[in-house]
Amino acid sequence: MSDELEKPAAKKKTSYVGVPAVFKLELACKHLNEAYDSFGCYLVGSALERPDWRDVDVVMIMDDEAFKREFPAAEIHSGAFELDTKWLIHTVALSDWLRSQTGLPIDFKIQPQTWANLRHKGPRHAKGIRLTKEPSE
Repeated sequence: MSDELEKPAAKKKTSYVGVPAVFKLELACKHLNEAYDSFGCYLVGSALERPDWRDVDVVMIMDDEAFKREFPAAEIHSGAFELDTKWLIHTVALSDWLRSQTGLPIDFKIQPQTWANLRHKGPRHAKGIRLTKEPSE
């Protein structure tokens, strides 16, 4: 037998957020997805890539028109929406709420779809998905 036997490659995890916190995040995002006219919440960033993440990045992506309805004074094409007072209040309040629901150091943002798609090319894992049963026959 050779000492040169190769070990199998370590299996890449879907995310490095542990249980039960990731389940708590899933549940909290269900509430957010219902409350906002959005495409949904996504887990993004370093918690998808490595076990030594600093915080858990969650983004809610809204259709550009829904974003403008929610934040009418925000400029969506330049990124200046991050200076809009209403956007800041929502972002800070929802970050704190997600932290209280999950126990995780959440970094939460709301982004318009065009902005998110142009500037963030990394993986996104949908959170808060609702499954429905087919009607029985």
